[in-house]
Parts: sequence; C-alpha cells; structure tokens
Amino acid sequence: MKRVSWNKWILSAIIVLIACTILIGYGCSESNDKLVNLGFIGPLTGPAASYGVSQMRGVELAVEEINDAGGIEGGKIKVTFEDSQMDPNKAISALKKLIDINKVLAVIGETTTTGTLAIANIANRGKTVLLSPLASGAKITDAGDYVFRVSPSDAFQAIVAAKFIFQRDFRNGAIVYTNDDWGAGLQKAFEKNFVGFGGRILAMEGCTPGTQDFRTQLVKIKNLNPDFIYIPLHPDESATFLRQVKELKVPGQILGADNFSEKAILRTARSAADGVIFTMPTKPTGEEFRNFSKKFKVRFNEDGSYNSAAAYDCVYILAEAIKSSGLSGENIKNTLYNIRDYKGASGVIGFDKNGDVTTKKFTVIKIKNGEYVPIKKQ
Repeated sequence: MKRVSWNKWILSAIIVLIACTILIGYGCSESNDKLVNLGFIGPLTGPAASYGVSQMRGVELAVEEINDAGGIEGGKIKVTFEDSQMDPNKAISALKKLIDINKVLAVIGETTTTGTLAIANIANRGKTVLLSPLASGAKITDAGDYVFRVSPSDAFQAIVAAKFIFQRDFRNGAIVYTNDDWGAGLQKAFEKNFVGFGGRILAMEGCTPGTQDFRTQLVKIKNLNPDFIYIPLHPDESATFLRQVKELKVPGQILGADNFSEKAILRTARSAADGVIFTMPTKPTGEEFRNFSKKFKVRFNEDGSYNSAAAYDCVYILAEAIKSSGLSGENIKNTLYNIRDYKGASGVIGFDKNGDVTTKKFTVIKIKNGEYVPIKKQ
C-alpha cells in the first residue's frame, strides 16, 4: 500500500510539473507576443556621437508616446540601442545581434552613410527593414529593397551648395572632407557640379574620420588663397577645423554640408562658427514640428533638431507600417513603399522605388551670432 501511494504521489507531482511548465511557457509566449522589438544602430560615442545621441532621444520620445497610448495593437515597443561608434564593423556586429538575438522586426539606422552601406546586404538577406534618419550618401539609392531613409540624397545637396556659391561669384575653392562614403561622396558631387558651372577647385584634402589636427592642410590652403573652403566633415571634426581656421587666420568663406545641422558644433566652436554657410534639409515649421519641439524640450531640456525629429519620425512610420501590415519584414517593406505624404516632425515623407525620400528640399543657412539664419530654399 505504501509503495502504491508513493507511486501515485510521484505521478501526481509529474502531472502538476508538466501543467506548470505549459502554463509558464504559455505565459512567456504571451509576454513576448506583447513586445514589438525594434533596433537602433548609430554612433552613441566617438566623433559623430552628437548625431547618434540626438537620434536616440528622438526615438525614446516616440516610443514613450506610442507605448503610453497603448502601443501597437496592445503590444509595447521595445528598442534595443546599439553603439556603432561610427565603425562599419561594429555596425555589422550590431545588426547581426539585433536580428539573431533580439529578433527585431526593423532597425532605425544606421546613422551614417558608411554604416548603412556596411549593413545593407545583411538587412536585405534577413528581410529586415533599415530606416535611416540621416544617412544621405548617393550610393544608398542602390543599397537594396529593404533600405529606406527619411533624409534626401547628397546628390541633390551638393548641387544646391555648388550652385549657390557659384552664383555669388566665388570661382576658386578648396575642399577638406572626411574620407568615408559620406564625405567623399559629397566631395565628388560638389566638385563635379562646381567645375561644371565654371569654377575651379585649387586643393582637395581628404582626412581620416576623427581627425583633430588640420593645420597641415590649412597652411597649404592658406597659401593658395581660395575664395571658399567646402568642408563635409563630421561634427567633432568641424568644430576643431573652424577653431584652427581662426587660429591660423585662413581667409575665405567656409561652406558646410548637413553636418552643421548639429548645434553641438556651435557650442564647441563658439565664435569660430560665425559666418559659416551650409546646406541642410529644410527645417519644418508646421504644427507637427512645433508639437515635437515642445515635447522634446520638456523631456530632455534641450531644443529638438532636424536630426532628432527625423529619428522620431522613423519610429512612428515603422509603428504605422507594423500596425497595418503585421509582424513581417517583407510586409513592413511593402507598406513603406506605399507611403507618399506622411506628415512628420521632420517634414512630409514619401518614398520612391529606391526607398529614397522624395518630398524634402534643402535650405542654405548662415550662422550668425550663434543662430541659424535661412538664406534660401532649393
């Protein structure tokens, strides 16, 4: 009798254990089902950290708002942030982790052109959408079906800059650029268009990303006495370059690119930034941007930028795509291609057959007394 009772007790315990395991497994499955996993890849440290941190905050604000409003069909968004440090190899490792371990549906990023191009093939093979807030290199147009961006291509930006400076009777220029896909792409496009208009480039100096000493290049350029210097450099590099231009008393107009959309340059360069002219996607002025700016200021105690607004828009666009198409990378991709006039904080967003935004224009801006003063739109 005792042996039989003992066997019954063991059998009952096994049954209870199996039932608990099933319930626990079901509970875990339910918990996972209620998470909408997204990834972010960008430089949170290193020479382009101001880009990445600004975008991270835009993402955080959007996620908080969407989750507070109930999430996506009841599912809360969870974003895993990965620091690429502006290193393509780290971006590759980050995307593999996000896809294989975090099981993300889509990725906001990469921030830079070089990083986006480095991970594009992995995203395409894994059918994982990349939606970059800022990557603007012309090569991204051909990066694949799963690669999208909400900022316009440098191919247009370079034309705007070259045309603007030539029309103001600047005929002889020099170029100092970051020697990566973004910087070199702008250098080539600007040179081609400026020379095509009838101008001359007296010197071109490529620099390793992260460079903090431009004195050798500046001494050479100073002796050539150009009318202007075009500087597609990353934010940390730009601030250092401007201070050294002032230190060495190098003459000529400084012409920048959308690197100057980050006000971190102004805070670091201070008065050395005054007088710089640069191109950037036209800053939105509509209700969406005003609302975003107020909320961003309250949340982070700093002004929102085009950069942070673009990242904020990326979250909302992906949320809408997931809501309407379901939890499938291919469906999300197909839904994004149908977006034509999304009214975001960074402006109206619509994608063409290459995933390029087709609805944004550029403004030429001058820095005056630490403020951005628009000159013209293109």
